[in-house]
Amino acid sequence: MKVLVTGANGLIGPYACAALIAAGHDVMTCGRSVPATPDSHHITGDLLDPVFREKLIRDERPDGLIHLAWQTKHGHFWNAPDNPDWREASIDLLNRFLDSGGARATLAGSCAEYDWLDSKDGAKLGEDAFCAPATLYGQEKLTLARHCLDLNEQGASIAWGRLFLLCGPDENPARFVPSVTKALLANESAKMSSGTQVRDFMHVADAGSAFAQVLDSQFKGIVNIASGKGQSLLSVANSLHDLIGRGTVLAGSLPDRQDDPPYLVANTDILENTIGFQPKFDLTSALKNCIDWWNDHEA
Repeated sequence: MKVLVTGANGLIGPYACAALIAAGHDVMTCGRSVPATPDSHHITGDLLDPVFREKLIRDERPDGLIHLAWQTKHGHFWNAPDNPDWREASIDLLNRFLDSGGARATLAGSCAEYDWLDSKDGAKLGEDAFCAPATLYGQEKLTLARHCLDLNEQGASIAWGRLFLLCGPDENPARFVPSVTKALLANESAKMSSGTQVRDFMHVADAGSAFAQVLDSQFKGIVNIASGKGQSLLSVANSLHDLIGRGTVLAGSLPDRQDDPPYLVANTDILENTIGFQPKFDLTSALKNCIDWWNDHEA
């Protein structure tokens, strides 16, 4: 199958491409910059440009689509004004893909679509959980998800992968795992909130592989892309400290955010049992990989 992957320069894009190529697919990518993805063909252009989208689908006519591209600037993306632009561009890209004969699509959603204020300690979020996104990002993702579900009702074959938290190489240094890792590697104090918040971390390589496997499945609808395992932020920070062996974790040195949900963990029954995905990384090996990457990339 000829598969178009958008967002191939993102955190999970390279791993999705690698998994698709390993499965024997003909992979092509598109975007403003050329990704370091061997054995794939790249078309340079801006997905927010309707002329580029029209030409891309008309000329290439892919059979499959993994759409990962969106506004992802750390901290900015939650309420970035171009979120509606990305939703509109995504709908247009998907519609053109289907109209040109595209057979199978998988798009990236987000746990931000769910109602975080309704999250309860120990209650994992299933795909049928109530959605009430508090951010523009989550709202626009949810609108796109509903468009995908409507298209499925009309005979399309689309899966919507709701990503939870990620960790791995090349993360923004302000994100939680890199910020703690970098401080500890420098033998400094890693400042953080109380750390009582429970989160679901998945390694970026597993997330990319999961998207490729979902594309190759027959599953239509919403599927959580996550580990399904909850860890408190403090336990993650302490694990990093144990692995690095220096520095100090200062829990409570930063205030807890009032809008921060206490428990955000996915139910992954569909991913594991219906699609049959099994991750290669557990939390310890994922954190070791993050530490190794920052060791190699710090100036």
